[in-house]
Order: sequence, then C-alpha cells, then structure tokens
Amino acid sequence: MKQFSLSRVASTLLVSLALAPATSLAQQENQNDQNASAEQEAEQILILGTRRPGRSVVQSNVPVDLIDSDTLTAGGFNDISRQLQNVVPSFNFYQPSLVDGTEHIKPASLRGLAPDQTLVLVNGRRFHSSALLNLNGTSGRGSVSVDLNSIPSAAIERVEILRDGAAAQYGSDAIAGVINIITKKDSEGGMVSVTAGSYFTELDGVPEMTGVQTDASGNILSNGSNRVAGIYGDNISRDDGENINLTANIGTSLGDDGYLNITGDFVNANSTNRAGYDDGDTYPLIDGNFDPREATVDRNRFNFGAPDSESYTVLANAGYYLNDSAELYSTVTFQDKESISGAFFREAGDEGLLIQDIYPNGFTPQIMAEITDWSFLAGVKGSTEHWDYNASVTTGTNEVDYTTFNTANPTYGLDTPTRFYGGQLASTQTTFNFDASRFLDVPGLFSPLSFAIGAEYRRDDFEIKSGDEEAYTNRQALDDNGQPVFDDSGAPVYPGNGLFAQGALYFSDTSQVDVDRHSYAFYVDLDADITERWNVTLAGRFEDYSDFGTTSNGKLATRYTFSPSFSVRSSVSTGFRAPSLQQQYYTAINTNFVLGQMLEVGTIASTAPAAVALGGSQLQAEESTNISVGFTWSPIDRLTITADAYRIDIDDRVVLSETLGDSDDEAAIVERVFAENGIEGVGAVRFFMNGVNSRTEGIDIVANYSLDDVFAGTLNLSAGANFNDTEVSDVVASAGPTDLFEPDQLFARRERARLENNAPDTKANLTANWQGEAVSLMLRANYYGEVTQPGTISATDITVKSATIFDVEIGYLITDDLQAKVGVNNLFDKYPESAVITDAPDVGQFDYILPYPNFSPYGFQGRYAYAKLTYTF
Repeated sequence: MKQFSLSRVASTLLVSLALAPATSLAQQENQNDQNASAEQEAEQILILGTRRPGRSVVQSNVPVDLIDSDTLTAGGFNDISRQLQNVVPSFNFYQPSLVDGTEHIKPASLRGLAPDQTLVLVNGRRFHSSALLNLNGTSGRGSVSVDLNSIPSAAIERVEILRDGAAAQYGSDAIAGVINIITKKDSEGGMVSVTAGSYFTELDGVPEMTGVQTDASGNILSNGSNRVAGIYGDNISRDDGENINLTANIGTSLGDDGYLNITGDFVNANSTNRAGYDDGDTYPLIDGNFDPREATVDRNRFNFGAPDSESYTVLANAGYYLNDSAELYSTVTFQDKESISGAFFREAGDEGLLIQDIYPNGFTPQIMAEITDWSFLAGVKGSTEHWDYNASVTTGTNEVDYTTFNTANPTYGLDTPTRFYGGQLASTQTTFNFDASRFLDVPGLFSPLSFAIGAEYRRDDFEIKSGDEEAYTNRQALDDNGQPVFDDSGAPVYPGNGLFAQGALYFSDTSQVDVDRHSYAFYVDLDADITERWNVTLAGRFEDYSDFGTTSNGKLATRYTFSPSFSVRSSVSTGFRAPSLQQQYYTAINTNFVLGQMLEVGTIASTAPAAVALGGSQLQAEESTNISVGFTWSPIDRLTITADAYRIDIDDRVVLSETLGDSDDEAAIVERVFAENGIEGVGAVRFFMNGVNSRTEGIDIVANYSLDDVFAGTLNLSAGANFNDTEVSDVVASAGPTDLFEPDQLFARRERARLENNAPDTKANLTANWQGEAVSLMLRANYYGEVTQPGTISATDITVKSATIFDVEIGYLITDDLQAKVGVNNLFDKYPESAVITDAPDVGQFDYILPYPNFSPYGFQGRYAYAKLTYTF
C-alpha cells in the first residue's frame, strides 16, 4: 500500500510535543473565545475537515459546504438526496427505473466518483451502508451506497460536505469526500408539518396510442414483427405520483441537565409512470393473424417511473451532562419502508409461459422490497485537565427482503404460486471509536499546536438468505402418466424452457452467504499556525483489515492568508477504499440449460473456485492520490467566493467483470479452463476484480452574497458550479495465468462508459431566497451538462443534452407560528430528449415503452407542484 512521505515533518513535530507544556483544548478554546471579535463569533464553526475546535468555514484548509436546515428543506422534496442535489453542484443523485433493487435504494455520488467512494457520518461518526449491491445498468454499477434517505431531513440541523480526500482522517471510503449529517439538539420547541404534492406533466416527445390500424375488412395491420400498427395522437399527459409527507419534531429536557430531540416522518408516495404505450401483441396469433382483442386491450401496461413507496422514519437525539466537563450522548435512527415497482410485462401470447389460464391478458410482475434500517450511537465526551476526549460505539443494520407477486413460475404450470418470497440481503456494521486531543505550546509556532490521536475498531457482517424454492427451481415436465420427460439425449425437459419465477428478485440456496470481517485503525492529526498567516495540518492513519491486510495513508493541507479577505489553500493526500463484503462475496446464481446440460450462471465471489480459475482473487483496497489547490475571497462585505481545482487518481478500482462465457468463443475457453481445474456444473460467470485505474479532474466554485433592505426584506444569493471529468486511464485486470481474455473482454466499452459518465461534465446552481416580514420567495435554477448513457455498441449510445431546471416557492406567515408554502419543482416541465422516433413504423417497441434514459441527471418525472403547511411551537 502507499505510504505518505512526511516522516521527517512528523518526527520533528512529535519530538516537540514531548517537550511542550500542555493545556487542554477546552481551556485554550475559552481563551480564544474571550479574544474573538464579534465578527468571528458570528462565523459558522465546522466539525468536519479539522479536529481543531473553533475553525470556521472560511478558515478551512480544504473546501467544505455547510447547508443549514432551511436551505435543505426549501422546495417540494422531502428526501435528503434530492434536497442535496438541488444545492450542492458536486453532488449527484440519479433516479432510474426498471433496475430491480436499485429502484428502491438509489445511490448518490460526489465529484463524479462511485457512491461508495464517499464516506457518510452522522454526528461525526461513521454511518452504516445499505445491504444492496447495485448490479444493474445504472450510474454507480457495482457499488454499495449509504441510504441517505433513512435519515429524516426534518431532524437535521445542518449538513457539512467535505469535498476533498480524507481517508487519512476518517478512514475507508473518503476518497471523493465526506458527508457529515448533524442532527438537532434543541431541548424545547418543535414543529409539525404536512406536505402534499403531485406531478402534473406531459411526456415530451411520446405520442399517445389512441387505437390500432385495420384494413377494410377490420383485420389488424402489422407494424413489424409481433407488433400492431398503432394510431397516435398528441403527447401523453400524466397526473400521478401523489405524495403526502407528515413530519413532526419536538425537543424536551431530560431533567435539569439533558435534552431529548425526536423527529418522526411518514411518507406515502404513489408511483409515477413515464412509459409509452406497448404495441406488442398480447395474445397468440390466430391462423397467423392478430387476435381481434388486440384492438381494445389496455396498452398502458409497463411501469417506468418512481415506485409506490411508504415509509416510517424516526430519529431520536439525546444528551445528558454528567457535570461541567462530561456529557453522555446518543442518536437512534429507525426506518421501515415498503417499495413496489414493476418488472417487464409478460405477454399472454408467449407460448413458453403456458399459463394463459392464470393470466389470460398477460401480466406485469410486481417487485416489493421491504427495507428495515436502524442504527444506535452512544458515547461520552468531555475534558480533563489536559485532554479533550470522545469515546463512542455505533452499530447499524440494513435489511432488504424481496417478494414478487402477480407472477408465476411457468414450469409449475397451473400449480404455480403467484407470490414468491425471494430472500433477504442483510448488512451490519459496528464501530468503536476513541478520540483524544489537546493544545500544546510548541516553541517557534505562532499559536499552540492542536494535537489529536485516536483509535477505531470496526466489524462488518453480510448475509444472503435464500427465498422460496419454487422461485429458483424448475419442475420437470411430466407425460400423460405423470412420469418425468427426457429428450433424446437423456436430458430432462422443463416446461417453458426453465424460466423460473417471472420478473422476480430471488436468491437460491447456493447463493446463501454469511461472512464477516474486522479492522482496527490508529490516527494522528496535527494542526499548526506556523506564522500568523500560515497554517499547516498533517494527518496520518494506519489500518489493518482481517481480509486484505494493512494500509497507511497521510494528508498534508495548508492555507496562507494574504489579507483578511483573501487566502489560498492546498492539500495532498493518499487514500483508500476497502472492498465491501458485498463485492467480495455477493452470489446470485441461476441454473440455466445449455445444450441439455444444467449449468450455474451468474455473479460469484471473486475467490470462488470458478472465479479463481479465470483469474479471480482476494480483492484489494482501492488506492487514491488527491491533490487540490484553491482560494477563498471576500472582495466586498457579505460576499464570499471559493474556488478549488482537484485531481483524484484511483488505482485498482473494484469493478464487475463482463460475463465470461456467454458467447460461443468465450464459452469454449471457459469450458476448457473449468475442465482443466475439475470444476463441474458452472457456465458463464462474472465476478468483481481490481480492474481499472482512473483519473478525475475538476473545479468547484461556490459564491454566497446577502443584502438587506431589498423590497423591505433580506435577499440571500448563492451560486455554485462543478466542472468534472473522469477517464479510465488503464485496464489492469487479467484473466487466468495466461491472460485468457483481452482487457476489453474483461471490462468492455459499455462498462468503461458507465464509469466515466457517473456525473454530468458540468453542473451549476443559482438560488435566490428573499424573506420579507410575512412573505418569502425562493427561486432556483439548476444546470445539468451533457451525460451519455452507453449502449451495447456506440450506435446505441444516448446523449442526454444539457438542461436547466427551474424551481419556485412562495411562503406566507399566516400567524407568527403558522406558515404556508406553495411551489413547483421543474416549473417548465423539462424532460430529457425522448429517444422515440415519431414515425411509428420505424420506431422500436422498447423505444416507446422506455422513452427516456435512466442516466438523465435530473430524472424524467416532469413538473411537480406541492403545498406545505408548518406549525412551529
């Protein structure tokens, strides 16, 4: 692993520590407070990015965004991910559809990197990840993310986003940066809020199918293979996605020396549907002609949009002061969520299904994800004569149970169940932390040196439990006498060609996994004012993992103040991300029949015998080098501008291989390798590997300005922009001891493009908030640059063109305690350009059904109008 070459600086500083007189951070901070000016006292103080107390946003050596609760909740969205997307240019949140589990827990990313390359903290402590592994063709494919939306936004006091590599300070995952969610601690007061809204939209470029074309005899005309000729009218209008959100927050005291703050949140969101009309045949042909019922069948039968969902979320934050120098604290979160999405429609005319008696008009399987997420944080912090300390334990679990209904396993014929339990994914993380810090008077420094040390122990668990056997097994065909049927080669015959439960998410008994690992870490953090104008911070961290070994990382950051209004800053660091247990051990195997032979096909662990034979091995940590340089500038009163350029090099990124053995040429190679290694019953497989190196470069610009006495009110303006580019610099993976496959066979063009298109090349936002005595107005514009959704070949790539999305919100104080707001997100009903060709005879069936690309960075839901009523007490 990479070593940070700052040993000489570190040793010099550590020798000085041993000789220096000591004062506690708390004592020094009291002295600093007494000497601080009124302006300094008004500055916003950071927790993230530094362990030196009292550091403000403008004093930070690295870029940090600080978003307060009012800014976060402005607008109609109630989930943190979409709220952050609207106010943080470097933050991206995709909302894909028809992508199985990823539709229910959607990943977010920072600076165009993978979702699992950003560390998430709650009240300064690591928050657990979800159990879900994103395996579908979406942005962030192959990653495991934190479900930010398991935290109710009404419980948040503010969010700090560190946009810089910070693995040396906080550990694994902090390659792109760190998101720290700080929750409310109020011991009195509270609020109750109700928000209701709906989408009112017209699908751009998707014509409505108003009927079918017939000849003079009334026979339905064909529009191509197995498709009826449609009659199309104007664009489709949709009023859907009705949403209601009930939220309450209350603070109360715990005796004379404590507080308890509780937030409850209920969300019920109906599904949206942005699918076009399906012109495929529904029923079996009659003497080569369409069934007459095709003329009247409902063709709005695909679900392409947001799922139906209902969630109950609670967060409780508590603290109790044992004395003037010690506090017990705790944070508890819980969410129960049920989300339902549709799979692809199954036509009754598909003879392989053989279940027309159950679903005479075809069927759309419905996938239900039942998600349970909880966490518990408890600790004690305080100060002694010389030290400040913080000791804590946090544990969290995310469980996802899959059930598919309105479906069937065709091999069971009329005996098939129509509801299948698919199994469970479960992930648990438990972390013990101890931090200690102090100020030390070091000769030659302008001010006392901030010195911090700490240790961490973490345990990760991952489990896959199998579902109903009928979901993942095929029942052999029986003859008229009830005896099993075999073909001429002696292989068993399965009705429907072995289709399993249709549209289902399921795990077989061979997919079951129960694994764990542990790690421990030690860190040191130094912050020194070399002169009145020059500050330097140095951090180092050592970690040891039970699976892949050790890693050492470091960070050096500095800031030089040329004047009270202008400073330059820079940082360089190494970092890492430990491969998740999901990436190492996730197994989803289906049994397929190839030339009469039963073979297991699917995703397997990288250390499974079949993977090892093809070059798989124990995954190693991703390694990164981050470099940034920027400035902070306040040219006039109340105007602050920051700009930071960055470069992030990541080696040995963990990626999912292509499916090896799913083509004739590859199948021959795979079959030979497996035979040579004595592996039987395994066909085409894919697995995770340390496959590629990448480079991400970009610039972040943020500006804030406020004005008084603007139309008898206060106007706050904020603007930001992120320019970002990621490229795969090298494919480093190989398969087998003799390089059985070329790099492009292991990590092909499409996967490379997905990694490089995790974010738009440019994203910018401008927000204006005006607050009068009783009336408020918020106007916001978000600009999204181009994104390309890759196809299997370049000719099928879809470019999502740049777009600007406008939001508006008006508020009115009915009384001092009661406020009403109305607003519209996506005011002008902007959509990504439809892929549909309006000349019906030339358009493909799925172009109509799925008219918008999942890679659209602003989604494809259209205009959303809402009303909000909030009572504060």
